[in-house]
Amino acid sequence: MRKLLTLLTILISNLIADNAQAQLKSYIGISAGLSTPTGNFAKSDYGPIYHENNKAGYAKNGITMGVDGAYYFYKNLAIAGNLTFQDQGGLSKKDVENLAAGYTDGFAVDNSTVTANKRYNSLNALAGPQYSFVFNKVILDVRAMAGVIKSLSTPETRVDLEDDPTHTFYQRSSKSASFAYGAGLGLRYYISKKLGVVLRGNYINSDGIKITNENRNINAGRLVTKQPISLIQTTLGLTLSL
Repeated sequence: MRKLLTLLTILISNLIADNAQAQLKSYIGISAGLSTPTGNFAKSDYGPIYHENNKAGYAKNGITMGVDGAYYFYKNLAIAGNLTFQDQGGLSKKDVENLAAGYTDGFAVDNSTVTANKRYNSLNALAGPQYSFVFNKVILDVRAMAGVIKSLSTPETRVDLEDDPTHTFYQRSSKSASFAYGAGLGLRYYISKKLGVVLRGNYINSDGIKITNENRNINAGRLVTKQPISLIQTTLGLTLSL
C-alpha cells in the first residue's frame, strides 16, 4: 500500500511538473446547462408523524446560466470564480397533496389544504484556487470554491386547517443568503488562439438559507426554518483567452 501511494505521488508530481512549463493565459467565459438538486434538497418525502423531514426541499431539475473566469498568477495556478443563476422549480400538484396529507396527520385534523406559489431561484457567487493541466489544445481545470448563495425566491405555502382561518399559517418565500462551498472540473478545447468551448461540472453545497414561518402557534407537523441546498451543475459554454 505504501509503495502504491509513493508511486501515485511521484506520478502526480511528474504530471504537475510536466504541465508547469509556461504561463497560461487568463480567460473569461459564458455557459448554460442543467442544475440538478441532490441530497435533502432533492427529497420530496414529508416523513412519518413526529419524525417529519424538515430538510426535504422538493427541488426539481432546472436550468443554470452564468459567467466564469480565471486569473493565472503563476504558470498553471489561478484564482477562478463564477457567478451563476439557477432555477430549481416549484411545488408540483403531487408535492402539495403530499404536504397536505402530512399536515392533516401532524395536526390531527380531518383535513388540510395547502396552496403554493413561487419557485427556487438563486444566485451563486463562488471563487477559489484552480490548477490547470494542459494536453495540447485541451486544458483540464480542477478547482475548489467558496462563496455565497443568495436566494431570490423559494416556494411559499399557505396551510389551511379544516377551513378555519384562525389556524392558517404560512411558510414565506426566502431572500436570505448563506455560505456555500464546492469543487469543479472543466475541460476547455480551443478552436483558435483565443476562442474555445468548455464543458464543466460543479458540485455546490450550503448548510442552508433561513426560512421564515408565520402564525405557527403550534409546532406540530413539518416546520422548515433552514433549507439545505446542494447541487450538481453541468454546463457547456464558450471561453475567451485574455
